[in-house]
Amino acid sequence: MNVFNAKLTKRYFIIVLAVILFTLSSIYWITSVVLNSSLERQIQYRDELIASTISRRIGVTMERIVTDLRYVSVYAKDPKGERNVYLKEMERIVSHEPLYLFIQVYDQQGNPLVRVPDRQFPKPLQFTELHQRLSWSKTHYISNLTTLPDGTKTIAIAYPTLDQEGNYMGGVIAYLNLNTLSDYLKEFAIGKKGTNIIVDRNGSIIGDSDMKRIGKPFESHTLTNHLQKDRFGMWEGKLSGEDWIVAYRPMLLGEMGLLTGETIDQAMEPARDVRTLMLQGFSIVLFIATFLTVFGTSRVVKPILQLIKQVKEYKEGKRRKFDFLDTKDELKDLSTVMEQMANQLTEKERRLYYILESIPYGVITTDQDGKVTTMNKGAENLTLYEKEEVIGKYIYELPLKDSKEEFISWKTLREGRAFEEIESYIFDKDKQKHDVIIYSSLFRGENQELIGTILVIRDVSQMKKLEEHLKRSERLASMGQLTAGIAHEIKNPLSIIQAAVEAIQMELNESELENKEMEELTDNILESSDRMNRLLTDFLKLTKGSDVHNRERIDLIHVFEELLNLFRKKLNDQGITIHKQYEVREAPVYGNKDQLIQVFLNILLNSLQAMDQGGEIRFRLLEQSGYWQIEIADTGKGIPEPQLKWIFNPLFSTKNEGTGLGLSIAHEIITHHGGRVWASSTEHKGMTITIQLPKEKGGLT
Repeated sequence: MNVFNAKLTKRYFIIVLAVILFTLSSIYWITSVVLNSSLERQIQYRDELIASTISRRIGVTMERIVTDLRYVSVYAKDPKGERNVYLKEMERIVSHEPLYLFIQVYDQQGNPLVRVPDRQFPKPLQFTELHQRLSWSKTHYISNLTTLPDGTKTIAIAYPTLDQEGNYMGGVIAYLNLNTLSDYLKEFAIGKKGTNIIVDRNGSIIGDSDMKRIGKPFESHTLTNHLQKDRFGMWEGKLSGEDWIVAYRPMLLGEMGLLTGETIDQAMEPARDVRTLMLQGFSIVLFIATFLTVFGTSRVVKPILQLIKQVKEYKEGKRRKFDFLDTKDELKDLSTVMEQMANQLTEKERRLYYILESIPYGVITTDQDGKVTTMNKGAENLTLYEKEEVIGKYIYELPLKDSKEEFISWKTLREGRAFEEIESYIFDKDKQKHDVIIYSSLFRGENQELIGTILVIRDVSQMKKLEEHLKRSERLASMGQLTAGIAHEIKNPLSIIQAAVEAIQMELNESELENKEMEELTDNILESSDRMNRLLTDFLKLTKGSDVHNRERIDLIHVFEELLNLFRKKLNDQGITIHKQYEVREAPVYGNKDQLIQVFLNILLNSLQAMDQGGEIRFRLLEQSGYWQIEIADTGKGIPEPQLKWIFNPLFSTKNEGTGLGLSIAHEIITHHGGRVWASSTEHKGMTITIQLPKEKGGLT
């Protein structure tokens, strides 16, 4: 057997492969979860750190601008004083800080005083709103996004000029270069898809690592609400159609908000690289594990397949012992145990064979289909068939019976029940008939499934002959008893006849005999003669025995109905009611019709004589296993319990006019027909006669 084609190899390989895949998948999943979790924490820490750094740097820059504006704000208070000094200072400030677009100075009335550098616009620069705010707030102010007359987007940082009493004297406004601010943000952008955004109070973008978005309103979003409420933290969600992870925080100077983030796809790219590397490593591990599994499986399965092959050969009878496998592991012990089991099975099989062969009866077993599987020596001697001629054939194909339906084993399989002590017959190979008693039972497996039948056949031909001889002996003994009884019974009527005759002679001699007395004497003579005649008739029936040559198929129900029809007038005259209960429509038996009629006639006459004042007779026919049971019950006088055991003895009678042979003859006839008869009675309530007769079928094998 090819190791790699074996089911055990495939199953072991699949199990091991499944375990490996499950283990690797679990490791991959756990690693991915841990990696993602760790990476997310690192990303959050990095984004928050970058946001904090940007916020701090821009905050410092804004504070420096405010400081610069505070310094040059004195110019608005004394524009004609040290004008050149302040102009040079403003030029220096603007040149050193690229974030400046220009600085605008105005007086108390909001009139422009100077602009550094002197940037020209197509129309006047409007800063009235800033001027008005500083006039009452008297502190610096950072505006929202604003647009210069030439269309440039910017924000303004304004600082008021105050005298020593704190009176508003004008102010200085620095307009910032948002492109330069965006360059600052771009320096800290994370990767190609990272972004840093600064939004004003209204949610307009005033700085973006992507300059194209400057001046555009930020999406109406949860982040805007968080920033307006001075909240900070991390956020994940959709931005511009992509998934983002963003750190957000407010910038207190100027009430602006800062957003630092990147797409999740970019953020998780290191995790994807790690997972790809893991998958490559797992693939290599899986390949090596598969190779080792196949190699190890073949080493383990090969000796197992050798054992399986030996077991199959042992089952098929090709070997009687097992080869030793020196695998130096548990398989070695298994092969040793199997060898021991094989020896024990062989020994048990040999013992069972000798036991089976020593049984004096025929033993035949079949499988669930009726094929013969075992046949012992006793069956060979009985049937004259050799085992080789029978084993493997259907039992009903053997010429042991006249028909298939007569085989008890076939009936056992078909009906699923056992049969015990069935009287039957078989024909041997030489067509000689044997009377047998058959026992048939079912073989069942561990789960009670049917696996076959077993037949035990006992030849009772000689026993039957002995039984017939015993019956003849018993009949002769009964005849001897009857002869003594009849001699006694005949002596009494003969004495009466003799006395009557002597009286007649004396009367005749005296010639004074009256006619009435003559009639009484002659009546006595006739009555005694009739009694002797009945006694001799019954005696002849008893001694004649059973006529087996006149037996035929008889329906018991038909016999009952025929008798009741003959007695219908007498039954009506005596006021007797008949009740019939038949479980079947037909009850066939094999017997002598005249004798069976005599049986039921004697029982019926006894019942009629016991119910001279009327009553009921119940006929009941029941179907039992292998025989019919007939119950005839009356409501007559009944018989005392002590006398019941004598009622079937010859010459026993409870009636003055009876011969005592009716039930004795009935018992003899039923016995000759292979049946049984018994009586039960309750005094003054009635008597029941029960008869069992074999069914018409002549027994099955």
